[in-house]
Amino acid sequence: MISQLLEELAILAGNIKKNKAVNVNSQKTKQQAIDLGAGYFRDYRGPVVGVLRDSEALDTYDEDWQQLIRLAHGNNPKSTYEKLVRRLVKTTKEINVTSHSAVSIAPAIASTELTYSQAEHLLLETLDNLLPSAAASYRQGLADIANPSIRHSYRGTAAEFREAFRETLDHLSPDKDVMEQSWFKPEKDQKLPTMKQKVKFVLSSRGKNKTQRVAAEKTVDLMEALSGDIARAIYNRASLSTHVETTKQEVEQMKRYMDAVLFDLLEIGQ
Repeated sequence: MISQLLEELAILAGNIKKNKAVNVNSQKTKQQAIDLGAGYFRDYRGPVVGVLRDSEALDTYDEDWQQLIRLAHGNNPKSTYEKLVRRLVKTTKEINVTSHSAVSIAPAIASTELTYSQAEHLLLETLDNLLPSAAASYRQGLADIANPSIRHSYRGTAAEFREAFRETLDHLSPDKDVMEQSWFKPEKDQKLPTMKQKVKFVLSSRGKNKTQRVAAEKTVDLMEALSGDIARAIYNRASLSTHVETTKQEVEQMKRYMDAVLFDLLEIGQ
C-alpha cells in the first residue's frame, strides 16, 4: 500500500517539475497536492503508524504532509515544493522498505499520554493565547480521537472541532464587519455570513489573492460537507460498528481540512 503512495508522490513530483514559473500557480497541480496530502491522512497514515515506530519521526513525517497542504493553499515557490517532495519521497521509500522487512505490524504508538503533532502544538499554542475556549474545544476533539476505545459516537467530536473553527472565525471576522463589505450577499436561507464568507473576509483584508482565497473557501466547503455527513451518518448506516469507524475517519479528514485553513487564518508559520 505504501508503494502506491510512492507512485502518487512521483506523479506529483513530475507535475511540479513541468512547472515553468518560479511559483507553482497551476490550480490543477495544487489541488493534486491537497488531495494527496488529505489522502495520506485518510488512507495511508494507519499503515505508516504500524511501520514507523518512532513517535518523533512520525510527527515530522505528518508535519511534512501538513506543509504540503499549506503550500498548495497559496502560490509558493517551485523550489520549496521540490525540496519538500524530495524529503517526502526519501522518507516514504524508507518506510516502504521497512514495511517489507517488518516481522509484525506494530500497534499504534504505545503511550498512555495524549501526544500532539508539531502542527497541533502550534495551533493549540496560538488558540490558547487568542481564544482559550476555542483551544479547549480543539483539545477535546484531539482527546476523543486519541482514545477510540471509549468512543461510541464521533458526532460530538466533530462538533468540538467545528465549534473551535467557528469561534475563531467569529473572533477574526465579526458579522457586522463582513456584512459591510461591498461583495457581501446573504446566501440562500441565511441571514448572517457563512463560514466561507468569513474566511473570504479575513484573507481579503490581508491582501491574499483570489487563488489563495478560493482554495481556502473550497476547503471550508469540503469541511462543511463532511460535518453534515457526520451529523447524518448514524441515521443512514445500518451497522453501528461500521458507522463508528467510518465516522472517525471522516472526523479526522474534517480536522485536516480545518487545520490547513486555520494555519492561513491565524498566519501560523508565515
